[in-house]
Amino acid sequence: MSKKTFNIIGWILLLAMGASWIGFGYSSWYLLLTPMAYISFSVNNGNIKKLGKIKQMSLLQIILSLFAFIVSVVIVFSLIQLANYLINDILHLTGGVRTLSVIIAVILSLYPVKFTFGSVVYKVTSNFNATR
Repeated sequence: MSKKTFNIIGWILLLAMGASWIGFGYSSWYLLLTPMAYISFSVNNGNIKKLGKIKQMSLLQIILSLFAFIVSVVIVFSLIQLANYLINDILHLTGGVRTLSVIIAVILSLYPVKFTFGSVVYKVTSNFNATR
């Protein structure tokens, strides 16, 4: 398959998730579809070839990356649950304001993960590049 095909697949997945989220609300299928879209875009950009470096990483670096990933998922989950509690139980938002608040809350909850997981992965890869 060509790289352009993977780009189209990624956009189809993202647009389908966005449309279904607006139409039907959050679903656990997004936890599967989002990484699939990310992988499609990675194949398109050529970044998937960089994953071959994982074979050359030490066990400690792999464990540190997995631990950072787990902590990042916990952070996102807890922030989304906190936002859900605030939006539904404290502020009692309804309608379009509630939908917009949920979208903003999900986007804002991803930023701490970007910094925590991204910084750990950057340090691991910079240590990996320095030792090789």
